Amino acid sequence: MGGVCCPKSGVIIKKRAVEDYNSMDAIIAKPGDKRAREGKLSGDDTGDGRASNGQHQEFQKRKYETIVPVIKLTVDEQKMFDFLKEMHREKGLNTTMRVAGGWVRDKCLGKDSDDIDISVDDMTGEDFAKNVVDQLKKKGYPIKSIGVIQANPDKSKHLQTATMTILGHSVDINNLRTEVYHDDSRVPETKVGTAEEDALRRDFTVNSLFYNINKDKVEDLTGRGLSDLKEKILVTPLNPEKTFRDDPLRVLRAIRFSARFQFRLDDKIVAAAKLENIRSDLKTKVSRERFAQELNKVVGGVGSPTDAFQHLVDFNLQDVVFAEPSTPFLKAESVPDQKRSSSENPGEEMRGPCLQRMRLVERIIGQRAEEAEALSYSKLERQVAYYAGFLSSYHGYEVKVKKRRQSAVRWILRESLKAADRDIAEAAALLVDAAHKFAALHRMYTAASAPVSTTPAASSQPRTSLKQVLRESGKVLLSIKDRFALALDLAYAIVVVAKEPVVTAKSDDQQHYKDFGLDFIHTTSSSKSKDAEGNGKKVQQAVVGSSRVCGYKKFDAFSQYAVWLADASGLPGCWRWKPLVTAQEMVTELKVPPGRGIGEMMDRQTMWRLENPRGSKEQVKKFLQESMQLNPLPVDGGRGGSGGKKKKKKSKKARKSEK
Repeated sequence: MGGVCCPKSGVIIKKRAVEDYNSMDAIIAKPGDKRAREGKLSGDDTGDGRASNGQHQEFQKRKYETIVPVIKLTVDEQKMFDFLKEMHREKGLNTTMRVAGGWVRDKCLGKDSDDIDISVDDMTGEDFAKNVVDQLKKKGYPIKSIGVIQANPDKSKHLQTATMTILGHSVDINNLRTEVYHDDSRVPETKVGTAEEDALRRDFTVNSLFYNINKDKVEDLTGRGLSDLKEKILVTPLNPEKTFRDDPLRVLRAIRFSARFQFRLDDKIVAAAKLENIRSDLKTKVSRERFAQELNKVVGGVGSPTDAFQHLVDFNLQDVVFAEPSTPFLKAESVPDQKRSSSENPGEEMRGPCLQRMRLVERIIGQRAEEAEALSYSKLERQVAYYAGFLSSYHGYEVKVKKRRQSAVRWILRESLKAADRDIAEAAALLVDAAHKFAALHRMYTAASAPVSTTPAASSQPRTSLKQVLRESGKVLLSIKDRFALALDLAYAIVVVAKEPVVTAKSDDQQHYKDFGLDFIHTTSSSKSKDAEGNGKKVQQAVVGSSRVCGYKKFDAFSQYAVWLADASGLPGCWRWKPLVTAQEMVTELKVPPGRGIGEMMDRQTMWRLENPRGSKEQVKKFLQESMQLNPLPVDGGRGGSGGKKKKKKSKKARKSEK
């Protein structure tokens, strides 16, 4: 069937659909097909959510008439597809070659993609790859070996897949397939299928599109993938409850795609995701490692992680994904009760304060990326920041594991979510702790910087000294190190949400906090940076090495503390300080006894230097000498009567011989 090209939009329209075409910007199913237009392809008439044989026959018979967008191929993509078509002709193949899934979706959205999956209909992916290798040899192109990934359903590899490089493109090749699920597993029984069956078994209609290489056109075999892409809505090809029961992980994929593309979730998806049986299936059918894989993509990719976590909370799935231990939390002895979550259950704050903190952190991360590359955060830092924001209410709580205590944040990420990257769990736990401490320290700094009051009431109260602020701030820096700008950003979010919470359940927190964030104007130290076009930008940055610390809007007291810490305190980089007085000098010059006493004196030296960041070596020596007089060390170096030497433990063999 021929077609015409609209001169306004460049959209190719099949002739039978031209008379029904109302808008050159629309991508719609043939208006005559009412079921396709209304989206009533979710399951057969019995409502079981599975496409019946009758439906597949109806697909073959109907042949949807869609308005097909012109996909703009890169030069290299065009070269590869032309090569495959040439191979197809010369070898006399009957194979229909289709690119499936994400690449087609992204291309229809005008985005580049290198995720090319080719599906073939009459041979295995390995056999097709062998044909490609023969053609590459014939044309004198470089050849790399074919990789074959065997079926591994636990890792979402349901059929054997061939991997190879074609003219510089990494490509996966496999069969079209259909899937049958059983009630006790999300791993389907898979067999070779038709293009229609392959489209219907996918998670969402926008991911069900094909690009037919043979015919150079997009195929929308669900009848609504293109229109849903146009309307920015996620819809399942079949009944969403059945789709999610078959594979509950698709709920998290819906959340991820919605946040990534800013697509609306279909009402039926929302209703299905809230069902108790879906919640139960997520617990029993999906491994915690798969939870981590999906959420790491959310917090490390494009789009809005806060929107995704908002869906998670709306669906009441946050305690499924971020499951708490079966034993009660313990209170960390180092954290006073008033600095802990006010809720009896810290997980309850995920619904309010934690999401709001996360929203503000997301805004700050976006401001940094937009303002200057030097201020932006890495993917790992963004992942750590979002997890820390969402779990920030667990500050001050611990979990006992094998007689040892560990941070509740670390336990949830490492043991419950099974975060694949150990660094994420460790760093998020440290970040939550540091942010809460910075939030408290800014008040100490304000008190220490205030003019001395002469009133009797004020003079009777103990006054915070700047040295106390230096020491406590330095201790936080020693733990958080180079990520202290990130900790200050989260601390600011904690302070703001405490003072300016979103009070109504349905308020738009994004709008509520639009006037908060980084302040790139008022600061004690600033630098000029240039954007990609070379235009100068005024970037407010307390420039101490690569601190990336900026001022903040609305809360001047916190902003002043942050800029002072980075710009005037002398503390940044303290985690890299080398001792001004070495262990050898302590023994020879200060007569410090060997053993544990050296470690004690090193600790005293560190604390003094945090209070006096610009102190000299001679000043440190003098302090240590006075310290030893005021607080003498044990003569044996703190190890008892062994003169600092550990008593050697006898071997098992020696103990037996004595007997």
